[in-house]
Amino acid sequence: MFKRFLCLALLAAGVLGASAASAVEVGEVRTQIGDAYVAYPQLEGLEDEAVMKAVNDDIVLSADIASHLITLATLGESTWGLKVDYETYLQGDVFSTVISAKGKMPNGREGHAYTALTYDLLTGQRLTPQALFTDADAAAETLGAMAEASLSRELSDYLDHSAITPLPLSSFTVNADGVTFWYASDQLSYLSGYSGACQFFYEELDGLLRTDEEGLAVRIGAWPRSYTASQTKSLIETCVSEGWLEHIPVQMGQPMTELTQRYRLVRTPDAFPGGRYFVLEAPVFRDVLVISDSLEAGYEHSVVEGIQLRRGGLYGLMIGQTESSYWREALGEPQEVIAFSENMAYDYGLPVGESDVYHFGAYELRLHADETGVLRAIQLCQ
Repeated sequence: MFKRFLCLALLAAGVLGASAASAVEVGEVRTQIGDAYVAYPQLEGLEDEAVMKAVNDDIVLSADIASHLITLATLGESTWGLKVDYETYLQGDVFSTVISAKGKMPNGREGHAYTALTYDLLTGQRLTPQALFTDADAAAETLGAMAEASLSRELSDYLDHSAITPLPLSSFTVNADGVTFWYASDQLSYLSGYSGACQFFYEELDGLLRTDEEGLAVRIGAWPRSYTASQTKSLIETCVSEGWLEHIPVQMGQPMTELTQRYRLVRTPDAFPGGRYFVLEAPVFRDVLVISDSLEAGYEHSVVEGIQLRRGGLYGLMIGQTESSYWREALGEPQEVIAFSENMAYDYGLPVGESDVYHFGAYELRLHADETGVLRAIQLCQ
């Protein structure tokens, strides 16, 4: 859907070309009875059949698929139902998947559980946090503090399970955009009934990730990344003019109901002058706000009118690090500068400072800096 995936594929082309696992594909096994179903991934076409069998067998065992199939066959008239689904990422000789089970669980109660698995397709073994980080213990402490600072703002006081730390470091998946850590339901869960998760873009992990050739992010071609000023400008112009931002699975003009049904609202949208901020539950939306209109009569007919990043970055512009002098060198002088007083900053939930406005096609990019000139938010809007 979004052309940004082409850029990511090109970055990883070297990994794919050299991989012994380049012929492997992800197949699906699905059993469905009425609206209830159990679906899970199985690898196909891997040259080393022993490795493929080891991975496929471990998926079935680790995600407790046999128990879910028994539950599915005996659901009867249960109002809870059961939906076992999954997401996958396959790049070179790394396969990562998270399996989500929602409904009647093997213990006979209604619930939800994630099973996060990441495999080395050269050995068939699961990859550990040590494959990601130079110092896994230090990473756990640093990332746990970051998770606490952001997720705690959105958690309801009515939650039974709301422990953000310790971060579940061994329960992780990777993809082209970052690393996600998936919580057990009895540690962190939302009012929706889904277990918690916390995602970090690779930009946020700079300084923590292994950068040797055996480092996981390096193996999948996701990190390190570097951009010249001209590349930054060209890539930003492309994505903004087409109405999307790197890493974020949202398109300008997309129906809000489509997003809320897929990613789930954390709470009632926050109003600001002229619009509303939507906080979505899916882990990629941590400190990422979707903007729509200010209508008070629901959002059934609302569409995406903006996307605001408060973490991560955009093709070399990194929130919390990049100074305005750099992006002005790369993008040129802004067409407009909006000063944010204390009152205005409070209304919009941004720090006191100023936003540089750049127009590309039908959309505009706003780069918001604090009083020291450091980037604090990236916003795409109409």
